[in-house]
Amino acid sequence: MTRPPVNLNIDVQGDEIARSVHLSGRLDAHQVPAFLGAAEPLAQSTTLDLGGVTFMDSSGLAALVKLVRAARTQGGALEIVNVQDAVRLAMEITGLYAVLPIRTA
Repeated sequence: MTRPPVNLNIDVQGDEIARSVHLSGRLDAHQVPAFLGAAEPLAQSTTLDLGGVTFMDSSGLAALVKLVRAARTQGGALEIVNVQDAVRLAMEITGLYAVLPIRTA
């Protein structure tokens, strides 16, 4: 039995200079297009707040990598904050936790 996708809530604040993208819910293959649509184009300084993300699959991780690469290419800054344990574990297993621009408390 297949479960229907759970929505990802996306709240974007700011402008092309500084923007915050707050996420809550599941960031999976079903939600990545909406996430990228809200996050792009990146601001000069972008903060991705994952405080409400309860699950992230490989598609969500790939989307984060895509945004980090885009920020570096554009000469911008991207920071990931408030990574919850379940998401941190997925990042650690894949080796991404050590290379993504994550700010810890």
